[in-house]
Amino acid sequence: MTVTRLDQGQRHRPRMAFLKKIEVLMMEMQNPDTGVKTQTQQVMITNIPHAVAGNDILQWILQRLQITQEEALHLGDLFVKYGYIYPLQEPKNLTLKTDGSLYRFQTPYFWPVQAWPADDTDYAIYLAKKNIKRKGILEEYEKEHYNMLNQKINYKWDFVIMQAKEQYKAGKERKKADRYALDCQERAYWLVNRTPPGMLDALEYGLDRVTDPNENKVNQLFVS
Repeated sequence: MTVTRLDQGQRHRPRMAFLKKIEVLMMEMQNPDTGVKTQTQQVMITNIPHAVAGNDILQWILQRLQITQEEALHLGDLFVKYGYIYPLQEPKNLTLKTDGSLYRFQTPYFWPVQAWPADDTDYAIYLAKKNIKRKGILEEYEKEHYNMLNQKINYKWDFVIMQAKEQYKAGKERKKADRYALDCQERAYWLVNRTPPGMLDALEYGLDRVTDPNENKVNQLFVS
């Protein structure tokens, strides 16, 4: 028997297959003609371009899929929990608030079905940069991760610090709005990929499979 291979995202991670369906909706949602309209919105004292209100996202889902309010809200929550949309006003609150709360679409490069896992070195650079920016003030779980990574990849810690300093310097040269949006984007990405204690790990999918379940041809023997 020949089984046609299905494109299920990351190899050896078949439980992530349903995210491909979410991605189709995300692409539609960002269509300039039929998607959710983005605008420049004020967050605190900064004007952030390409922002969208949570209620507008909910209304688009309702009209596009013709589902109930409860179902649409659940789907909107998944968009945020899996990192396809990130909040601008409450970065730690990975839920869709159906009011005027503002969000932005995450860059596809950071979507969870990309073929690479979140890297320890990248996370170490992020924490080191945050440590520089906040002059040593990190949350407790971040301090633990920072110290653990310092030991785990100590052989390239000089590189981590160098990259963190360069990224921090480059960030200061950006416009205030771009800098604020990038901070929210990075924070949301790492909240999804390095979930803090007490938060649901949305990307938990179990153990990696040794073999790829989606090979082009799978021979199966049926015994009657």
